[in-house]
This record gives sequence, C-alpha cells and structure tokens, in this order.
Amino acid sequence: MVGDGLLRIEYGLARQLWANPDEDQLDVWDVRLETGSFIADLDDDEDGAVWTAVARATLFGMDPERQALLGQLPFDVADAHSADAAYYYEHVFDAGGQLLPDAAEQFEWQQGRALILHDVRVAEEHRRQGFASLLAADAILTLAPHGTAVFAHPGPTDRNPDEDDDIWQLRHQARNTRFLAHLGFVPFQHQLWTLDLSAGDAAQTLAYLRRTVRP
Repeated sequence: MVGDGLLRIEYGLARQLWANPDEDQLDVWDVRLETGSFIADLDDDEDGAVWTAVARATLFGMDPERQALLGQLPFDVADAHSADAAYYYEHVFDAGGQLLPDAAEQFEWQQGRALILHDVRVAEEHRRQGFASLLAADAILTLAPHGTAVFAHPGPTDRNPDEDDDIWQLRHQARNTRFLAHLGFVPFQHQLWTLDLSAGDAAQTLAYLRRTVRP
C-alpha cells in the first residue's frame, strides 16, 4: 500500500442517549484525522480507499446562555459530565454564565460561548508529522464561530503542585505548552491558555497550519 496523500477529518458530537432529552448536555466533540490510500479491486469500500486513524481530539463546547434558557445551571451541566469540565467552567465562567472578568479581558470582543481543547492524541508511529497541529487547527476553526472564547489546558487538571511531580508528567506538560504556543495560544491563569480568534493573525495562523500539512 502506498500513501496517496488522502486526508479526511470526521466530527462526532457525543450525546448520552439515556439522559433526559429535555435537559441540555455539554457538547463533547470527538474529532478524528485519518489518512487514506487507494487499493485496486477493493469492492467493499465505497470510495475505493482504506483509511487509517492517525490522530484524535476531544473538545468541550460550553454555551451557558443556551443552558440558562432551558432553566439549567450551567455549572451543573459541566459538573455532570466530568471533573475536568467542571474545572474548566469554574475558572472561565461565573455562576450566572458570564465570562469571569479576568477571562473576558483576554478577548477583543465579548464572548458568550467557550470551546475547550481538552485533548489531542496522535498514534506513536505518526508523530512529528504535523498531524496534531492540523487536527487541532481544523477543529478550532470549525467549532469556534464568532463569539466563542477558546481555551486549553496543557496537563491534568487534578495535578497537585505541592506534590513532587513525576518527571514524565513534567515533560509531557512541557511538550503540550509548546504545542499550544505553536497554535497561537497564550498563557492565562490556573494553567489555562487562551486563543482569541479575532485578534491579530490568530485565525490565519490556524488556517496556515491546516493547509500545509500533508501525509
């Protein structure tokens, strides 16, 4: 099989089917990047190609205004999902669903929603080829329309800074911070990073990363 330069990105919005359909849920996006190669006489694949997953990203979408309209407490929506989502919410929004003053100051325009780049994973054999940057850039540009504040966190949200850190964890977090800086994120507080797509050439940087990576 020879690589044919094919790429595709698939977006999946996770919903818990057992949950009350009248209640809002956190938007949990599962985004996958795959490379493809053509194979002759392949009858069981509709596009004539075999696809291999190389990277995967998880992003959380938070829309407090939408949740409030449904009579829900936005923090409860985040907390019901996971401790990580609750951590992001409490350091970004107040109880009423407004961006905290320190967070709001990071953005040129008023933001009503938030997109959290929670995790990006690349298969070991496909690392150092720009796939993580391509996937993250496409996901942010696709899922963060105007009025969306973008945040990220480089490491575990439950890490205790008072405890001795594992050297692997420190190296992992250092790699993640370099990755976030490469995407255009800037340090904020509580180990969160922010990305203002309306400021400077932030969106252009992501667009450049998205179109320059090829398998």
